[in-house]
Amino acid sequence: MRKLLIILILTLLGKFLKAEDIQISVLTCAEGKEIYAAFGHCAFRIIDKQKGTDKVYNYGTFSYKQPYFVLKFVKGFLNYSLSAYPYYYFEREYKRDGRKVREQVLNLDEKEKRILYDFLEWNALEENRYYKYNFLEDNCATKIRDILKKVCGENIVFPQEVYDFSLRDEINVRISEMPWFRLGVSLLMGLPVDKKADSFTIQFLPDYIYLILNKTVITKDGETKNLVSKENVLIDAQKVNKTTFTTYCSPLLVFSLIFAVLALVTFYEVKNGIHKALIDRILLIIVGLFGILFFVMWFFTEHTVTAWNLNILWAWPLHLIAAFKVKSKSGFWTGYFKVSACITAIMLVFGWAIPQQYDPAFYPIIATILLRLVRISFCKK
Repeated sequence: MRKLLIILILTLLGKFLKAEDIQISVLTCAEGKEIYAAFGHCAFRIIDKQKGTDKVYNYGTFSYKQPYFVLKFVKGFLNYSLSAYPYYYFEREYKRDGRKVREQVLNLDEKEKRILYDFLEWNALEENRYYKYNFLEDNCATKIRDILKKVCGENIVFPQEVYDFSLRDEINVRISEMPWFRLGVSLLMGLPVDKKADSFTIQFLPDYIYLILNKTVITKDGETKNLVSKENVLIDAQKVNKTTFTTYCSPLLVFSLIFAVLALVTFYEVKNGIHKALIDRILLIIVGLFGILFFVMWFFTEHTVTAWNLNILWAWPLHLIAAFKVKSKSGFWTGYFKVSACITAIMLVFGWAIPQQYDPAFYPIIATILLRLVRISFCKK
């Protein structure tokens, strides 16, 4: 009986030690100064005590050297990959950049740990490591959510919450100190980012992965336990200051000054009965090129965030041709400019009511376009 008891204790102790041999955690990293790091980062960390390894599994790896990098980026075919490497290198990089890193140790059982470990090892193989990046649906943060769902199945229960802000609102918060980048992102992103966020869709942002994992539970065999068993701050750092000269020399300021200058030029033209057509040609060419960009990004790329972009209502691709017709007296082009002016005026006055949210710099830009369209259409002499 005594031997049986000893064997039973050793067996249970062996299972316990085996389960504790592997520690799996999620790392959440603060934002950085670079554009690609503006939204933070997520990764898995696995410590295998039996093998003596401590590795990070990073889904945020990409190479500028891949063929046709820019074309692939524009079309939405850019390959990202999973890289597995020692935690030491990961820690050194984030210490160097002064970015805070938090760790959430996952409360998984032995089977779940083994499945997750084996999957990441398989996924890190050269033939399996690449995937097509998608800003909202398939990035370093959503990989955490989706892999945990794959490992735990129906046992994992994420919180079900709907927020009173949109995806665009949260994107803008994170790039508020990068106003020119924010303007570019705002112009390119369409209605998909203006829908109300919920606890599933918001997980494309790393810091929401952190918040939501803390509210996630695993329900199994009638028992419920928190997904996160412990939290650690691995690198403690202040928030990275992304303020630069461009933060103060913002698009709102620049385009407001451009509008003021062109308003004076337009007044001078009308008063003296002249028309500086070169100004309108340059302006319409720029607007027309943006219209083509919006059209291509909507209909000819794989990006989901650039679909249904209502900026196409004021940035007409046909403006590229209209630029050379600003002095035309034909009925078609006269009507074209008048219709363009009316639609642009509606966009300016009722922009606040349009489902798509606009950057503050949008209004002086639209006001400038409207000013010159009115000059072309209604103030000819």
